[in-house]
Amino acid sequence: MEQIPIKQPSKDWPWTLDVDGRPKQSGLDWEAVSRALSGLEKDPDSFVILQQTQGDEYWFMQCAVELGGPCMDKYLLECGWSSSDGPALVSLHCGLEEALSYFQTVFDGKPLDLKASEDKSSTLPANKRKKLLGITCLDVGQLGTNCYIVEEREQKLCAVIDPGGDADRILSYVNSHGLKVQYILLTHGHYDHVDGLPELAAALPEAEIWVHKKDVYDTRLPMLFPLEGMLEDPNCPVKEFHYLQAFNDRDVPTAEAKQLPLGELVIHPMHTPGHSEGSVSFRISSGPIFCGDTLFQGSCGRTDFPGGNVGKMMSSLRFFGLMNGDAEVYPGHMGATTLEKERKQNPYLRQALREAP
Repeated sequence: MEQIPIKQPSKDWPWTLDVDGRPKQSGLDWEAVSRALSGLEKDPDSFVILQQTQGDEYWFMQCAVELGGPCMDKYLLECGWSSSDGPALVSLHCGLEEALSYFQTVFDGKPLDLKASEDKSSTLPANKRKKLLGITCLDVGQLGTNCYIVEEREQKLCAVIDPGGDADRILSYVNSHGLKVQYILLTHGHYDHVDGLPELAAALPEAEIWVHKKDVYDTRLPMLFPLEGMLEDPNCPVKEFHYLQAFNDRDVPTAEAKQLPLGELVIHPMHTPGHSEGSVSFRISSGPIFCGDTLFQGSCGRTDFPGGNVGKMMSSLRFFGLMNGDAEVYPGHMGATTLEKERKQNPYLRQALREAP
């Protein structure tokens, strides 16, 4: 078996020993680690983790007794760490003495060599998503709208987010890459995000069009919100919308919110009003966020159009700011950013967090 390169733990970070969910850091010595390993039981709740963390960086070695399969009663040893490509994980099965030897090598600060280890990185959520997920941005329409093609590479499925024009270019891309369009997703109903919809609907009759209902039946300014007119026009190929049951929507109980499967990926719609009543954002498998005109790099969407609301915009920005961890953010115009960058640099999001009740 090809040897997997193992990232070595840091000599400067403190160790934490977690035994069955009870972490211990102070007064930690090799005898405590040895006793913990020797005391592992044949029980799904019995485990030992020796770990280091420093900010977002981490390194761990964990051990448990295998309870089934061809390696039953052997010790399952796993070593994991953070890397620039996301988390990594290797594993092997061994006896108690070998497991003790590996742990002591690490605890003594010596180089670790797991020659028989198997790379399990692709089983971790972030790496699995990275392997499956493809993102392409097309600049479309007169206002330079970002139309995103979100691809599930294994099954060659995709979702088109915000076809704001140039439908021929969008179709050319999906056809040349052999993709099946499962969904057309609209972050909101403004014309510069939906103008390519009739041509796509004609060419892709099996693709489901998803939008928030509040941005379809807004008749205050038909030129700005053209979706209802598309439905009413007998010559328009758009005949049906699917209405999102989005998370964070006051009108939709959390238990009734719906996710959209895209092969092995999951599309998670979130109601983020402020730019319009029906603005939504889409998060892909706990990863990147497509936020339409709600959040921009260093800014946010306008609230002076019909359906815009400053208070709701602040609430949506606060929703983003309070999300756990970091994520890539793909807005409806201009360049991509990250949640962490916007928490630090975006004056509107920072103001929204200061105004949190």
